[in-house]
Amino acid sequence: MARTAAQRVGARLNPRLLVFGRLPEPGYVKTRLHPELTSEGSAVLYEAFLDDAMKLAPDGVAVELWVPDRPGAMERLGSRYPAAHVRLQSGGSLGDRLDAAFARAFGEGVDRAVALGSDHPTLPADFVVRAFDALADGAVTLGPSLDGGYYAVGLRGSAWPRARGLFAEAPWSTSGLFAWTRARAGALGLDCTELPPWYDVDRPADLARMADDLTEGSATAGAWARLAPANTGPEG
Repeated sequence: MARTAAQRVGARLNPRLLVFGRLPEPGYVKTRLHPELTSEGSAVLYEAFLDDAMKLAPDGVAVELWVPDRPGAMERLGSRYPAAHVRLQSGGSLGDRLDAAFARAFGEGVDRAVALGSDHPTLPADFVVRAFDALADGAVTLGPSLDGGYYAVGLRGSAWPRARGLFAEAPWSTSGLFAWTRARAGALGLDCTELPPWYDVDRPADLARMADDLTEGSATAGAWARLAPANTGPEG
């Protein structure tokens, strides 16, 4: 009998999902959702985003949560996600932090690692499976965001010596990030697989699409059902 994609991922040696997130505190996360959501509502919604992101690991894939150093972050998030390892991001650019996470993973013998953001609560789980599957033979996989960035980047351990320069001087927070990174991979001699595009939820205009795409039973669906009547306009 043919195995499912998730079974294929778990059958390979020691893959790891690196979720990049933040401590869900009012005024610290999703501030661009104001005034559609209050600071408290934004934090509640982002906590649900993070809950759903942590569930995207295919069977057999270990999960690490990488967060900036904030008071109480290790304790609160470690308690909320006991099956995951919570790691503190080092300073510097996002590229520096990605480098540190991948270096740790590959230094610990991981064969494939995928770094995943936590701003896309409706991302299909199959996209993450496809990211790991692409790394069975490929060096790099990228999941493009509709804003020109990317929601995921994956690397194969054997490609890491060449891939260490992948994020150097990347134009973070610009619409050209995905294209730049793909071109950089080519310049480093790394083949790159492109995943289907998806969208982040960063601004009030993104909330309507999110609401249409929510999966019943997800943490975000539950949080939005509680928040929408209290935090949206007079029409609800």
